[in-house]
Amino acid sequence: MSRGTVLAVAGLLSLALNARAQDADDIVRRLQKRYDGIRDLTVAFTQTVRYGVTQATQTFEGRLWMKKGNRYRIELEGQTIVTDGKSVWTYSELNKQVLIDNYREDPRSFTPDCALANAPKDYYSTLIEKEKLGGTEVSVVKLVPKDDKSILRSMKIWVNPSDWLMAKVETLDVSDNVTTYVTKETKVNSGLSDTLFRFETPPGVETVDLRSSPQSVPR
Repeated sequence: MSRGTVLAVAGLLSLALNARAQDADDIVRRLQKRYDGIRDLTVAFTQTVRYGVTQATQTFEGRLWMKKGNRYRIELEGQTIVTDGKSVWTYSELNKQVLIDNYREDPRSFTPDCALANAPKDYYSTLIEKEKLGGTEVSVVKLVPKDDKSILRSMKIWVNPSDWLMAKVETLDVSDNVTTYVTKETKVNSGLSDTLFRFETPPGVETVDLRSSPQSVPR
């Protein structure tokens, strides 16, 4: 292959990669615009975790309620996490204990809002491919954090172009744990009540309040 041919091929590859990057940026912008117009969101999902050290896999069914103002509620099998944007309640059914702490925004961590609000400015995006998911063709975009102190190494999102919602999310963290979320049902702007984002401690459950000085209050 001549030097001119090599340069031509390299140029075409560069154009293709740039086009894919632009496509990915466009998808992320459309996704963000879609979520910017959402006041609240309810998602039923399946969560699968593959642990990096042991390669063991666990699968859970869960539900997410989210509302503008850093308010969300996540219910998994045996665990509930709730925040009203000021405090965070983490309830373990197994331990019969709820931890209460101050809500802190940390751009290096992963929260339900991070992929929606921070993707354009906090992540490099690349269009990987298009594939069938549940009979629908979706776009797969890979996001890599710009901050090397992020707890995530990368994130992949499957975006449905018919409604510009995420149908699937896969995260790889610094411990090589892979967590996959597949949405089963999504409701948009259903008028969620603010009371959903406050946690009422069940009777007989210990409360550990970390918002000031650590203390335990049995209920």
